[in-house]
Amino acid sequence: MDDETLARIGRETLTATWKEMAEFFLQDSSPAKILEVLSLRSKINPTRLRTRTVREEDMYTIVLRHDFGPKWSIVEKSALQELVRKSFLAEPRISAGDSVVTVHFKVNPRSFPV
Repeated sequence: MDDETLARIGRETLTATWKEMAEFFLQDSSPAKILEVLSLRSKINPTRLRTRTVREEDMYTIVLRHDFGPKWSIVEKSALQELVRKSFLAEPRISAGDSVVTVHFKVNPRSFPV
């Protein structure tokens, strides 16, 4: 698949899947619970997917590592960008490599308490 198709799949499908997983497993699809689902994915298959989320006050860093190659990084990058923009109402800084996607963003606690 071309890169734009992969990015669209991330935006449209993967973010919806994360939200549905949070609703199903945690009975809550709030942004904080969606981040928890990302961490839970690592427990399901820790050799292929690893997630680290760090929150320092209103600053978040999410690191997703995977063993699925550079095309999967395109999907995850697009999904994370959509998640942060829509769920946290923030503009993320994202970098992606062949096996890792890192996103940094700041949440304004007055406009969006998490």
